[in-house]
Amino acid sequence: MHRNAIRRRLWPGVLPALALTVSLFSQASPEKEAREIFQKLISVAGVSFHEDKVREEIQGLLPKAAQPVVDEMGNLVLILGSGKPEILFIAHMDEIGLEVADINPDGTLRTTVRGGSYSTIWESKVVKVHTKSGVVDGVIGPRKSYREQAPAEHSAADLVVYVGTNSKAGAQALGIAAGDFIVQPKRVTPMGRYKSAAGSTDDRGGCTAQILAVRRLLGKPLPKTVAFAWVVQEETGLSGSRGLARKYSPRYVFAVDTFVSSDAPFDPRNIGYTPLGKGAVLRAFDSSNIAPEDALLRIRKIAEDRKIPVQWGITSGGNDGSVFLVEGSVDIPLSWPGIYSHSYVSVMDIRDMLALADLITAISESF
Repeated sequence: MHRNAIRRRLWPGVLPALALTVSLFSQASPEKEAREIFQKLISVAGVSFHEDKVREEIQGLLPKAAQPVVDEMGNLVLILGSGKPEILFIAHMDEIGLEVADINPDGTLRTTVRGGSYSTIWESKVVKVHTKSGVVDGVIGPRKSYREQAPAEHSAADLVVYVGTNSKAGAQALGIAAGDFIVQPKRVTPMGRYKSAAGSTDDRGGCTAQILAVRRLLGKPLPKTVAFAWVVQEETGLSGSRGLARKYSPRYVFAVDTFVSSDAPFDPRNIGYTPLGKGAVLRAFDSSNIAPEDALLRIRKIAEDRKIPVQWGITSGGNDGSVFLVEGSVDIPLSWPGIYSHSYVSVMDIRDMLALADLITAISESF
């Protein structure tokens, strides 16, 4: 058969196949982009009061045309539009961890906990001590009472780091000093098609969602001036947001953070039940805020019109937006559901993060 005749016979089938391939690629692209950003942010350590490298990574992931500023506290702020921001999205850069309180005479490190976590998650773990001159490996041994039938409560005083030296001078020779911070080794572990486990998903997931939204919104005309903030010291008392509230009093504040879901084995589901993979979470109620019903319904309508999956959430705890309430702002926290929060095996679903980024984009364009 002549070559042109073969082409004519094959081509009608080739075109749909090519179209399907292009379609699948374009559908996968947002997920790939989100995963790449998320993994880059997870890989950077930044305990409360030590967020510098996280902020630098975020600045590098924002479009070059963006012009974010760093305030006196270390918050990173980007304003889209001109004039006073009417809408503010906030995600926090810091993560839970430890800080070197002092070096003991035997060369071990006494620590202070930064952020809320169970001390037992550190027991018998490898850790990374981040110093001014580099990273030093160490281990945290079992608690002194580990052999007791009813062990005493494990506290921060039990979290002693051994770095392989037997003197204070030896530890100092490694570059270790009081004030250095400590985390466990971090990596993103894929779990099935959509889920991943990692440390510091709280709040690198929220940081990722905001970066994705900025990439989509930059250069577009928006009905209101919208600000994005990546703030410091959330885990130790919302300090970064408190500093921001002294300068900005937007009409609406959206704290973008994890939602501690009870969608885990053995968790009671009478509160906080937001299944992973079912979409972004509208945090209707927590210990610091009750979101107005009319605002929640508006957001749900926007999500329905854009076919963005969302779910309701009720929980305890606080959120970054709550410190703006005294300024007259309306606080509407947005989240993605996660389990095993504040551990190094926190689990999230990439579909929920994408839904959250879509929701942030949609609110910016039409709220």
